[in-house]
Amino acid sequence: MTASPESQNGDFVPPVAALPTDAQPLDTTAARSRAVLPNTFAAFQHRNFRLYWFGNLVSLVGTWIQNIATGWLVLQLSNSAFIVGLNSTLMWIPAWFVSLPAGVLADHFNKRNLIIATQSVLAVLALVLAILTWAHAITIWHLLLISLLSGFVVTLNGPVAQAMIPELVNRKDVLNAIALNSTMFNTARIVGPSIAGVLLGVVGPGGCFGLNAVSFLAIIVALFFIRLDPPRLRAAGESVWQRMTAGLRFVRGHKDIMTLIIMMAVFSSFGLVYLPLMPVLARDVFDAGARGYGVMMTCIGIGAVVGGLTLATISRTRHRGLILTFGTLMLSLLIVALSLAHSFLFALAMLVLIGFCQTTISSLTNTLIQVLSPDEVRGRVMSVFMLAFNGMFPVGSLLAGIVAQKLGAPAATFAGGCVVFASLVTVSFLRPELRRL
Repeated sequence: MTASPESQNGDFVPPVAALPTDAQPLDTTAARSRAVLPNTFAAFQHRNFRLYWFGNLVSLVGTWIQNIATGWLVLQLSNSAFIVGLNSTLMWIPAWFVSLPAGVLADHFNKRNLIIATQSVLAVLALVLAILTWAHAITIWHLLLISLLSGFVVTLNGPVAQAMIPELVNRKDVLNAIALNSTMFNTARIVGPSIAGVLLGVVGPGGCFGLNAVSFLAIIVALFFIRLDPPRLRAAGESVWQRMTAGLRFVRGHKDIMTLIIMMAVFSSFGLVYLPLMPVLARDVFDAGARGYGVMMTCIGIGAVVGGLTLATISRTRHRGLILTFGTLMLSLLIVALSLAHSFLFALAMLVLIGFCQTTISSLTNTLIQVLSPDEVRGRVMSVFMLAFNGMFPVGSLLAGIVAQKLGAPAATFAGGCVVFASLVTVSFLRPELRRL
């Protein structure tokens, strides 16, 4: 998101096809850039990846602007923290219903065209929000419904977009591309809310929604200029259910991929418990208020961007499994340190390092799964990966909320770090081969 992708366990693992090279030769500019670009930005030598990265950056900045405006408007209309939380939950629920079918679509249809379709639908939904807001007809039910619909579309888009990244570059640049993709996401996470804070006071929520609708043009236009090889013909007569179960059988039969996905589920459930508890930590533990909460979130984003760039720089390392193991160990210890912190400045330092480790873990896991998956099943494998990541996060958030309600946010954060540490010890004992991937 390289070791030999061949099975070491004797279970059913189809031979791994080589990851595709660019769908078209490098243009003259890209060929020259191979010699001048540092290793950190190696994936930018591929025209398709450049188009996708910059188009998606603009679109994601717009998405974060809309996310902030939506949360603000929901609070204004409902004056209920529960409704604000419900609106966020509705964005995550579709992961349990759409992720696996989305993987089937990714393996069967042209990924570029699928993403154009999903981005177009999201643009229309943003425009509907803008029009309803400008017309002063917006209600809380409109916002909740559009959040739910957006959640379905975003979930459908996730596995397709993840499975497409190896098709934008060649094999040796896959980790670099995934690390830069993570950097792009976290850059948008820093820039988008900052812009939204200004725009809300100038153009209001409606203007934020309208700007997001326009921002989707960047990725849609970029995708129109991207050319990919057509998907391979699949066996006729297979139903969606049969294709889904075939993908699940492959994941279950490949011990390395199965272990990585289980680790990702634990990471999403317990390694991110600090995120939903951040407002409570800011207010009740560090007495930092809303501004301190914003600074804490910014520190996570800064660490994530630095982590993505660092991983991009060393993307051709042969020690990915070892780095993944060490990064998970450090994350568990840093979460425990955060739970014990009483100094706000110390907590900020921990959050920068947590953001660094978080990006390293997610990008390396993504890369290893991509490399270990054959072309014909990669979309379905990534759909399981996305289900583990997106589907388990709200479960962990709910558990963290229950523990925090009874014992306090630091105790819930401490428990999350301990679970991550225990899972790493278990995996290291049962599957030591993972360190050699």
